[in-house]
Amino acid sequence: MFLKNEKIKITVSELSTYFSCPRKLYYSCRGHEQFHSSSPSYMEHLVLKEVAMQYSELLKGSSSKDDVLSADFDSMLLQVMDELGIIYPDEVSGFTQEKMSEVAENVRSFLPEIQENLSEQVENPEICKIADMISSSDNEPYLQSEKLNVTGVPYRLLSMDDSFVPVMIKTSKAPENGVWNNERLHVTSFAMLAEEAHGVPIKSGLVIYAKSGHFRKVNIHSNDRRQVLKAIGRARKIKDGKMPDKNESALCASCEFTEMCNVKASLASKLL
Repeated sequence: MFLKNEKIKITVSELSTYFSCPRKLYYSCRGHEQFHSSSPSYMEHLVLKEVAMQYSELLKGSSSKDDVLSADFDSMLLQVMDELGIIYPDEVSGFTQEKMSEVAENVRSFLPEIQENLSEQVENPEICKIADMISSSDNEPYLQSEKLNVTGVPYRLLSMDDSFVPVMIKTSKAPENGVWNNERLHVTSFAMLAEEAHGVPIKSGLVIYAKSGHFRKVNIHSNDRRQVLKAIGRARKIKDGKMPDKNESALCASCEFTEMCNVKASLASKLL
């Protein structure tokens, strides 16, 4: 395969950035921080990630919707906030207690929706089986593809039905149905690495949406794999110095690279 001899290593995290926006990958590969460690949004991301790690244990210990609806989510959040400085000492060190309280209050506003959505999933046997397996494991496996020269670490890699299911946590809200396309390709990337490591086809993955409490299964298709292969080649060119074209979207207004990206675009237009 043409990818085999490529020397530029790619991580699944970099592919995820590429799926979000190729220019984000360009800037982040050149020393510009995608998320500033002292920003409230980044701290909220860390808190939501830690909160989402509790969902599987909660579903495992619940036998009905009422069990989830009666669970003390506020105590769960307080525990996460107490442990955050131990898990992420560098990131938390730049935050005052006041800022941390603001982050906690913001995350607390999501809890009723999270609790309601998790309670609905107690009645789904497949989700409960997966939650039980996740809660019984604490291994974040390192995956490496020699063929693709790509590495990655999913949240979990579950052994199910003579195959494997890669699991990842996203700190956003789930779409109305299924998963966002970027995340479909993200989980497909993990599946492709796990296939090489274990020598078996992988047909599905799972995305846990932290901000809404949804567990969403992803069926992996040949077109998803094809898109990932193309992304690997394009990401390598970006890491090697090629600036991708600018793609305008509704997310540009809140992007951390907006000002830099607009300056580059203006300079390019002047040279035409």
